[in-house]
Amino acid sequence: MTRDETEDHRSGAAPDHLDTGSLSTAAEPAQPGLDWRELLAQRRFTAARQAYFVTGEPEPRIKSALAALADVEDLVHERSFAKAIERIERLEAPAAIVPWDALVADLRVLEEAAKELDKRDPDAAAAVLARLDESTWFPAERHTQLGTVGIYDSELATAQEQFEAAIRIDPRHYRALTNLGNVALEQGRVDEAIEHYQAALKLNEEFANAHHNLGVAYRRKGHLNKSVKSLRRAQRSQQRHEAAVARESLGKWTGKSGSKYLKWLLWGAAAIGVYFILKSAGYI
Repeated sequence: MTRDETEDHRSGAAPDHLDTGSLSTAAEPAQPGLDWRELLAQRRFTAARQAYFVTGEPEPRIKSALAALADVEDLVHERSFAKAIERIERLEAPAAIVPWDALVADLRVLEEAAKELDKRDPDAAAAVLARLDESTWFPAERHTQLGTVGIYDSELATAQEQFEAAIRIDPRHYRALTNLGNVALEQGRVDEAIEHYQAALKLNEEFANAHHNLGVAYRRKGHLNKSVKSLRRAQRSQQRHEAAVARESLGKWTGKSGSKYLKWLLWGAAAIGVYFILKSAGYI
């Protein structure tokens, strides 16, 4: 059974909180000749930031704003909408290169729709997404969520169209690539599914869903060793994610010392475990 995006890493609930520091997302190359403003208008934030660096322009407020937008793009990829909003709100006197309030409003709609998808309620999600159109500042994410609606409604052709539209807008959208692989796998196009999963993992090598579904695809091909390897990698990636979520949650309660307390807590738990093992074996 494959994992769709409703099992992805998301803010505040099961998997949408990959630590952005652990992401291995590939940077989208800026197309030669495209002005950073044009890329920004195309909603390609990371490419716009790179194109601005090429110009050598020194305006710090624009650099800061574009850096924030690139971070927001990565956070949207992992469905961390609350974090994306926080990233925008941390900007002090941001350059007026985008309508920031509109971005935040779009993020709130996407977050609401994602929660409906997590409940496996595609009708409610579609109703929420209807509040956005092609002019949204996050069209690739909108298409990706609409594709998931299509999967839940068993409309695989529609889902495929939505995921493909997402990737055309944002080639770095690894969740859209993974879900495109899921559609292919569901339709028996196993080799194509494997290609999509591998492409997603080139963008984010820690994306547990892609590893898991790649393992499922390999098993269908009869490649059992590869299947086991991918499934184990999925498990390790998920465990690292859960540890990152735990550290983050603990940090919110204990401040900067949270990581230190977590380390000692883990050591203490390990020591207790060893004690009971030795005692049960008659050594203590």
